[in-house]
Amino acid sequence: MKYVFHPAALIEYSQAVEFYAEHNREVAQEFINSVENTIFQVIKFPLRWPIVEEYVRRCLTLNSKISLWYFIHN
Repeated sequence: MKYVFHPAALIEYSQAVEFYAEHNREVAQEFINSVENTIFQVIKFPLRWPIVEEYVRRCLTLNSKISLWYFIHN
């Protein structure tokens, strides 16, 4: 399974990484790791998280600061 960011989500993610990196590179790396780990969990168990809107699912990161909204495309 592969994943693709929605263009708006990719912009938001990039801006967040840039913001954290300007203030603290370690925090930026922790943020990146948290998002990537969550993505890998979604890839591994795509049906695990609840549907919150039609076919869109929501998964919180481990630190619950952000959530990933996704859908499964067949």
